[in-house]
Amino acid sequence: MKKLICILLVMFIVVFYNVGYFEDITNMVKEKFLQKDPLVNIENDYNEESGEEVIYNFEKIKIGDSKDSVIQKINKPNRIDKSEYNFNWYVYNTYKENFVMVGIKSNKVVALFTNNIDSCENEGIYINKDLKYIKENYRTLKYRNKGNIRYEISYNDEYGIIYKNKKYITVFYDKFDKGKIWAYQIIEKSCEDEVKSIYPQEDKNIEESFMYQIIDLINSTRYKHNLKKLSYDEKTTICARKHSEDMKNNNFFDHENLKNETPFDRMANEGINYVNAGENIAAGQTNAIFVHNGLMNSQGHRKNILGNYKYIGVGVIFGGKYKTYYTENFFG
Repeated sequence: MKKLICILLVMFIVVFYNVGYFEDITNMVKEKFLQKDPLVNIENDYNEESGEEVIYNFEKIKIGDSKDSVIQKINKPNRIDKSEYNFNWYVYNTYKENFVMVGIKSNKVVALFTNNIDSCENEGIYINKDLKYIKENYRTLKYRNKGNIRYEISYNDEYGIIYKNKKYITVFYDKFDKGKIWAYQIIEKSCEDEVKSIYPQEDKNIEESFMYQIIDLINSTRYKHNLKKLSYDEKTTICARKHSEDMKNNNFFDHENLKNETPFDRMANEGINYVNAGENIAAGQTNAIFVHNGLMNSQGHRKNILGNYKYIGVGVIFGGKYKTYYTENFFG
């Protein structure tokens, strides 16, 4: 499914905020036997789960708390990611369905994200409340100004942005679960306002952060649905990254490249052996959270994310016509 981004010229340049483009290719079974390929372990990324109760202390973390107090409450992070903002995400990804990120700038908390735990900073907005509750009790923003550009926000009942008490709170809805809130992000006002574009700068470290976060979000979502996590596969990551880069460099958006190669051709070219495989592609979403939310709210993409696979590779590339390109390859 493709959605058009419209640009209107008024007093500001007006574009749509976080609409993006999506395509999916559903699960296809080939008559091949799965052969074991060497997998590359991501250091500090998928460690053995520790005591899960400690992560619920996330609820007590406040904007402005010190980095040391965060570590005291929920331990050291499993990974530290460079973000598209002027802060780093402290990532906690070993608590199965409870995925948490804490934004740290100058040793202070400036941002929070989770997909399963409530927060003392969420202004009465809770996981599993729904779209109707938000519409009845809060006013969502209609546009955002970034420099001299005004971005109109096209929600499509998939998310909403609320400004309250010097915080921007973005809530993410699940259309396939009665419009319930499945995640939220809180950004301190000054951090949001100092960023002059909705799209990240071209930075390989941020591309890598988005790649890891997409895998974290997919696996946490699978845990929520009582499914096993997917293992990172280096060959599949290379395959996915090459396709994202190809789409950017050659100005197209499709599963089939300009050489008429399908995802399955490209995976075979990388020496990937599979019984079943699938691919999701997206473009134009501003970060890993938004792209995952959009894919989960599209039935075909959702089917791949929750599919009967064992391995995953994700390729994220910045630049080009749509600013961001994402490819997710799955196989089992």
